[in-house]
Amino acid sequence: MKILAIETSGLSLSVAVGENGKVILEYFFNAGMIHSETLIPTIEKILNEINWQIEDIDKFAVSSGPGSFTGIRVGMTTVKTLAQSLNKPVVCVDCLSILEESIKLPKIKIVSAIDALRNEVFIKQKKDIIIISIEKFIEKNKKYKNNIIVVGNAVTTHKKILSKHLGNLAVSLSDKFHFPLASTLVLTAENIKGKSFKEVEPLYIRKSWAEEK
Repeated sequence: MKILAIETSGLSLSVAVGENGKVILEYFFNAGMIHSETLIPTIEKILNEINWQIEDIDKFAVSSGPGSFTGIRVGMTTVKTLAQSLNKPVVCVDCLSILEESIKLPKIKIVSAIDALRNEVFIKQKKDIIIISIEKFIEKNKKYKNNIIVVGNAVTTHKKILSKHLGNLAVSLSDKFHFPLASTLVLTAENIKGKSFKEVEPLYIRKSWAEEK
């Protein structure tokens, strides 16, 4: 099965292709919010590189959020348009799950957290994604002190306080692990049944700044 995955939820952008449980190629850019200008050319470039046609894709995968409203919208619209035109299924995975799937360590608690601004973070709570303060996040996880790794850009924003209360191990990953990647999404999507483009929706946890104002 050939899969094309797109991740545009934040300032970075990644596009990856995979087949039968293996990542074939990925392009990653951390160049700011330029997704609308770079996404389609990147898809074309990656397909040309491996000599695939867009019609060869059996399943599309896209990150649903949370994150940048603009970034999520660009990725979601692109994937839904391609899936509709080609009559192919779509797999939609939240960014927190993508982050957690990127690292597996035995006997270590892996927790994803994405910066939500206002001294708050997005986290997973069972099947839901919620927003809590960084203080509540620490309170929820302090029992794992020195045996927990936090993955996601909340580490960059709150590194000092996380290190102090959860231990140095919690913030020990290099920066590359704090981006949800399309390559991880390709592998995750392999074992998830795709849906119709009509059933796929972005994950907006709070209103945009413009809507709130």
